[in-house]
Amino acid sequence: MRRRVLAAAPLTAVLLISGCTGSADTGTPEGSGRPASPTASEPAASQPPSPSQPAPSDGTAAPRLVVPGKAPSLVPETSGSGNKDLPAFTPAEEIYTIYAGCSGNGSVTLVDRDNPGGEPHAIVCNDVQTVGVIHTEIEPQRLSVRVTGGATEWKIAVVSGDTRTA
Repeated sequence: MRRRVLAAAPLTAVLLISGCTGSADTGTPEGSGRPASPTASEPAASQPPSPSQPAPSDGTAAPRLVVPGKAPSLVPETSGSGNKDLPAFTPAEEIYTIYAGCSGNGSVTLVDRDNPGGEPHAIVCNDVQTVGVIHTEIEPQRLSVRVTGGATEWKIAVVSGDTRTA
């Protein structure tokens, strides 16, 4: 019985991160008591680009990010086509939101530079915006973007708090 639970957890995480279908509302109750660690996160919600900000048609440039304007920025919108260390930041509270997107043939992951052996967090490509909420201690965060498997353009922004419904 325990083996099935352990096998189901990684599969569930992969399906939630992949952003295949479903609405942007994850239905996650607030104050659910999630563990506070740099790698603990709520299920990522994927949102298609808004009609006012269409995705690029050539499939090579990263999609535009739709980030709430009122959210305090921890890492301003940053883009690239290869590996990159993001600027270190310290969240003002025990939660922050990552907005990311990418296009191309490769895979993009977000990793904690202070825990290189930890599980990387996948960013969904193909012009779908990924939104991830991270629960952590109020301490410096050092994240890196890693690209593997081919030419890929990405964009990422990090804001303070849970801004999924902002």
